[in-house]
Amino acid sequence: MFQFHMRKILLFILGLTVLFVIYILSFSDSMVVNSKETRLMNQIEKLDEVPTQSMPKDLLDFNFGNNLNKLSSEYSWTSNGNGKHMKSKGGSSLFSGDKLVHLDLKGAPPKMSYFDDFFPLIKKLGATGLLIEYEDMFPYSSIDVSATNSYSKTKISYLLNKAKENHLEVIPLIQTFGHLEFLLKLKAYEHLREVPHYPQVVCPSHNSTMPVLRSMIDDIMALHPGIRYLHIGCDEVYNLAECNRCLDIMVKNNWSKHQLFLNHINKVAQYIKDRYPGVKPLVWDDELRKLSETELAEFNLGSLVEPVVWKYTPDIDTYLPDTMWDKYASLFGSVWIASAFKGATGVDKLVTDIEYHWENHRAWMKLVASYKERLKFKGIMMTGWQRYDHFSILCELLPVGLPSLAVNLGYLSQGKIELRSVPPAVQEILKCGPGLLHPKFGARCNFPGSIIYEKAQQLQNLIDLITQMEESSEAKGWLTQYNYHTGFSSPAHVEGATNELDRFKMEMVYLEQDLRRGMADVFDSDTIKEWIYTHMTPVNQRLQTMWEIRERLLSHKVWPRRPLEIHDHEL
Repeated sequence: MFQFHMRKILLFILGLTVLFVIYILSFSDSMVVNSKETRLMNQIEKLDEVPTQSMPKDLLDFNFGNNLNKLSSEYSWTSNGNGKHMKSKGGSSLFSGDKLVHLDLKGAPPKMSYFDDFFPLIKKLGATGLLIEYEDMFPYSSIDVSATNSYSKTKISYLLNKAKENHLEVIPLIQTFGHLEFLLKLKAYEHLREVPHYPQVVCPSHNSTMPVLRSMIDDIMALHPGIRYLHIGCDEVYNLAECNRCLDIMVKNNWSKHQLFLNHINKVAQYIKDRYPGVKPLVWDDELRKLSETELAEFNLGSLVEPVVWKYTPDIDTYLPDTMWDKYASLFGSVWIASAFKGATGVDKLVTDIEYHWENHRAWMKLVASYKERLKFKGIMMTGWQRYDHFSILCELLPVGLPSLAVNLGYLSQGKIELRSVPPAVQEILKCGPGLLHPKFGARCNFPGSIIYEKAQQLQNLIDLITQMEESSEAKGWLTQYNYHTGFSSPAHVEGATNELDRFKMEMVYLEQDLRRGMADVFDSDTIKEWIYTHMTPVNQRLQTMWEIRERLLSHKVWPRRPLEIHDHEL
């Protein structure tokens, strides 16, 4: 009888438990924040403040889709006639100038359909314009230098119309001194190199240089009517005054290298001023930092150009001294600055280090606050490099860096320099859960191209595990080239060193399938092929090498006496 009553009591308790679970599940979708959600929301800020702590499992299960509106107390949506965008409810923003997003099209140029979603997204996040670096993706008509898969004139027009629809001002960037690899690599323009075997810097003294540059500028301007600014590059001019023409010019005019450099910028900028009076040339400033105010004034740079001061590290004040700002304030009166949201922490990076780039932006805002009374900061160009130069491999893809761009645009749109938590409105716009600042975890998101972001994160984590396997004591002691070529090793240790090998090989297969599918929505087949070959094929080769070593070593059942004979077996 006692057992019968106990069964009834247990069934009754079970029924109540089921009803309670159903109630909780339904209640969680209501507009009332229950205690679990309150606890989770309190943890979110801590989670994104401290990247080294573990991510709690319950945070992974938290449904942000229904709850992020409750977290957006610090932000509002505002419209100023140029579209709806994020703004601090306090009314103040860290940076009041233009916020331009850099599109580096010399690597992994997106399909036009991606811009349909990308432009409205960055506008919501606070962007006001675009710095478009076409390089060889522009359809030049005056000279034959475009890539075979370059954008057509129709696509350029489509891109610019989409930017206009989203109230994003466009500033084209065309290199006119250094970083002209896409031009100087070609046989037809080999003769314009400053150094014959380095296709990077154009010779400023060659009679054919300015006609070529003028043709490229005219082509750009023809497809960008009405622009206010044209960025003419001029950064990292590493090779200068090394050819006989330049040396002759310097002797004839009694010039220094600095004067040779400034004369070229003067010629390019003066051409733009004369031919396109409403357009102001912008230049990267790294070469200008080395020059005195007298040298800059001699070539009239103060009235011809505006400098773009760039630095992508968190310690920018170390490299940009007070004397430089005084010089710029005296000569130019106003400047632009350039940060980085991706593509500046490693030439072969797969995943963007958001915290590093956030610290770069924080350093910039501290500097702007210190100098804003001396000179005007007209805008910030948030660079997102796709390659370090024309010959370099692809680093982080644009969708992988998008969360970093969003976090930093959100940071610039609020009023606290020392803000350390991800603005909730950023997570809302990206449709992301927690974990954006956690390089090992990443976040679950639903923004344009988010599948590429998530799979790149998984690939990096898998590569880290593979490296750990290769660096283990068992692999270093029993799975070496010596073991392979002698066929001499302990089966137990070989199996121990490779117990995850087959799983890793399969995960690479599945990841490649997922990445190819995700990338097909954003990039053309050439980009996908290059990225897979650059970032996945070497990993597969490492796994295959380890597999072949393992199979050879495990095929032995008996082993010879020492000393061992070394056989030259190819892997």
